[in-house]
Amino acid sequence: MYTNEQLNAIYGSKIGIEFEFFANEGMDEVKRSLSQALNKQIRVEEKAHSEFTPSDEIFKLEPDNSGGSGMIELVTGPMPFVESKLIIAKTLKWIRENGSTNERCSIHINVAFDGKKLGPGTNVSSLDIGKFVLNFNEEAVYEAFPNRRDSVYAKSIKFIVPLSGMTQPSPEKRLWKNYMFVTEKYYGVNFSKLPKNYIEFRYLGGKDYEKKYNTILNMTEHFVLSLYESLVDPVYNENDLKILDSLLEKHRSVIESYKTYSAFKTKYPKIKLMVDLNTYDQIVETFYPKMREKIFELLTKAGLNEGLINYDADTGKMQLKNAELMKCFEISGIDIVDCKIQGNIIGCDIFSTELINSSMFECNLFGATDTIDSKIEDSYVSRHVAVKDSYVFGPRGVFSGDMEGGIFRKGRATEFAKFENTEIIEIEKI
Repeated sequence: MYTNEQLNAIYGSKIGIEFEFFANEGMDEVKRSLSQALNKQIRVEEKAHSEFTPSDEIFKLEPDNSGGSGMIELVTGPMPFVESKLIIAKTLKWIRENGSTNERCSIHINVAFDGKKLGPGTNVSSLDIGKFVLNFNEEAVYEAFPNRRDSVYAKSIKFIVPLSGMTQPSPEKRLWKNYMFVTEKYYGVNFSKLPKNYIEFRYLGGKDYEKKYNTILNMTEHFVLSLYESLVDPVYNENDLKILDSLLEKHRSVIESYKTYSAFKTKYPKIKLMVDLNTYDQIVETFYPKMREKIFELLTKAGLNEGLINYDADTGKMQLKNAELMKCFEISGIDIVDCKIQGNIIGCDIFSTELINSSMFECNLFGATDTIDSKIEDSYVSRHVAVKDSYVFGPRGVFSGDMEGGIFRKGRATEFAKFENTEIIEIEKI
């Protein structure tokens, strides 16, 4: 049962919804039928993420082929909570009767508050992200939608790392600005919407989500109350600090080993450092101050605990080899060789590596690399790279690999590219 304050928060919230689904009819008939079912005006847009901003009276329909050719997205404007319940119920009923969903379909819940009803303290743009992350019960969401756990489109927000390996603030001075929290949109919560005074919850979805009205409604209330409580009680209490300590415990060795190479060797005996492939301690110790920031990132953001790191003294670039990183928040700007990774990779050259449920942006993938259930954006994929059940897009990408299943949404492909049972939406042959 909810308290009166909680009920006031729920009924003082404003909810916008984004429904991804497939329809049995064309866009014009979908517009007509949905408009009638919802008693709302609906605009049809030519492309995804159009500039038109929906209101509580005018929604928009637009193509969104991220889940496959023909996938549609219905985007509402923010509405009072009571009205949003009706829209969710009616839209899910319409999808059950006139369409379908698959594992790539999502329903996003955008949450804001009516400041006139609840006061200025509920302005979402003032949210302390750290306070929210520490207190949010993410397990409740994954219990309701277990198929979304470890999804490349709705990854866990429970990832916190200190911004510097040199110092760690004392407990009484801990502020969220001392730590790094998730900001990229493909996490369960998209905090990039804060300047617009709302946040987007991306956890929900999957095949047949249209049959889960009660669960979706319960999760929406969970989102609203979690956000409200973090706004009205922004002070870090002792319990918050205990949670933060538990999340940061695994980084204690990083902080202690940051200053010297000898300390690093003691704390991380399974990670071998080299300079120009040279392992002499005197050489490595000389270059350690230039290496440690990137090493710090690999330890904290990528979860590195075993492997080889080589520093190229001429280019200042590092290579990582023989590492298994299955909970990788982010790797950027290095060469990756003979590794196994699940996570986010940005601006890296990748060789002979197994990539599972990962997201690559502006990367180069070379021979003997296998990519499974992943998202590849604006990247070069060379010959003999195997891509399975993945999503490839981006006008700056070039594809020459072997792709099985999945969706090639948009990009360029050479004569060497091979596709088998792949849904190709827009391709430029080069």
